[in-house]
Amino acid sequence: MLIGEYEHSLDAKGRLIMPAKIRDDIGEKFIVTKGLDGCLFGFSRNRMEQF
Repeated sequence: MLIGEYEHSLDAKGRLIMPAKIRDDIGEKFIVTKGLDGCLFGFSRNRMEQF
């Protein structure tokens, strides 16, 4: 589980740029969804398939 606040930016095509630390932990392909209290939740594809 990753907990914390991260600064992010969008590239010219509107894609979210994830910090390398998160990519290392969660993988190159992952799912981002609405969380609680205005937060975003990120799941690896393997973890999401377990739901």
